[in-house]
Amino acid sequence: MRFAGQAAIVTGAGRGMGRAVALGLAREGASVAVADVDEPPAAEVRGEIEKAGGKAGGRAITVRADVSKVDDVRRMFAETVAAFGTVDILINNAGIGIPKPLVEYTEADWERQLDVNLKGMFFATQEAAKLMIPRRRGKIVNFCSTAGFVSSSTPETAYDISKGGVRQLTISVAAELAQHNINVNAVAPGTIMTELTLKVLDTEEKMARASAKIPLARLGTPEDMVGPVLFLCSTDADYVTGHVLVVDGGWLLF
Repeated sequence: MRFAGQAAIVTGAGRGMGRAVALGLAREGASVAVADVDEPPAAEVRGEIEKAGGKAGGRAITVRADVSKVDDVRRMFAETVAAFGTVDILINNAGIGIPKPLVEYTEADWERQLDVNLKGMFFATQEAAKLMIPRRRGKIVNFCSTAGFVSSSTPETAYDISKGGVRQLTISVAAELAQHNINVNAVAPGTIMTELTLKVLDTEEKMARASAKIPLARLGTPEDMVGPVLFLCSTDADYVTGHVLVVDGGWLLF
């Protein structure tokens, strides 16, 4: 098991891609802090990990955390360290989308969008760095998006800006932390079937239109993200840093 003896935090781990990655890390031996603003689904994921027992890491905690609040982020790390001793892996997955036309966006919309998607990631990364720098090792994987490269097809300007920020955060932090032997990378999912996506692709017509743009001819699933993320967390990626790995079925090719 690639991550035996290691401790990981996965934000937004109660559902979708975060859930899939948390379970994937546990299957490979990691102890996992299942962090989410919504505690019941996080508790379900913890239960799945514990039920797997000997076939996986078997150790998990739930942490209720709103990553837009710095105090919550710091408490998330404190609870993880209290349970597992340290943090070896940070998966910055938590994110939201507030799709509205530019002229309808409010200041509150803007602040919420950027606070969750970018501010929370920055301060979680900061807390991880405090633990990883003295040990001279650690893996950080951020969830970006194809929206960090091109405009979304729906009116989501603020979302696109937040993901562009995630892309640059990844590059800049990777450059700063490389001297400490810490790898910082990102994955950029394409159209993945999550609750967030289904709110946008809410008709069969929209779903078909989205699928038609993907060379592999299907929408992604949360499980499609597990292999790429675990690779970036593993020793196989020790010489990879500052990279944004696009996982989109080829959507960005055209």
